[in-house]
Amino acid sequence: MGWWIKKVQLHFASEGPKFHFDNGKSVAANLADIFAQAAEIQKNSGGANFVGAMLQHLVGAKLDIVLGTEIAEHHGFSVADHSTERQADFEVNGVAIHVTTHPTEALIRKAAKNLQSGLKPLIVTLADGVEGAAYLLKSTEWKDRIDVIDATQFLTANVYERSLFQAGECKTTLTTILSRYNEIVLACETDPVLVIRI
Repeated sequence: MGWWIKKVQLHFASEGPKFHFDNGKSVAANLADIFAQAAEIQKNSGGANFVGAMLQHLVGAKLDIVLGTEIAEHHGFSVADHSTERQADFEVNGVAIHVTTHPTEALIRKAAKNLQSGLKPLIVTLADGVEGAAYLLKSTEWKDRIDVIDATQFLTANVYERSLFQAGECKTTLTTILSRYNEIVLACETDPVLVIRI
């Protein structure tokens, strides 16, 4: 019985999250559902950070939709910034964008270095991470110089803006972002479980 349970868990862990847009829910709730599925896959994966990888590539997809595909440079989730001489996950027009599920003191120090280099740091994280970053920043000289944004709100605002605030277009816009996300994942990652089934 235990053997079969493990086989079933492996099967479901080998499939990526499934996108199902529920018109009865908010855009943010539809995004939260995708993150919840990634968290469940991550829980059964033996340590891989699927939520962090998904978050990074969703932000990258949003940037590509807004700016075009030639502006933001994409890297695999596990590629360290220092090995590629990057200042952040994305550098766009003087903004250093750091994408993380859990802001740390090391990330705050990196954002402070961005300021010294003339870059404007922006931390994009999950809701809990916003509170964590605010706590880490509150007693520093950088508390009013580093922006911290909830990733779900960051993406949700873009869906509404790109849909011109037409409720019926939100699903199409979100699908466009997720399709671009899948293209980035296929180009930068080796694990197909990160692909969102649309």
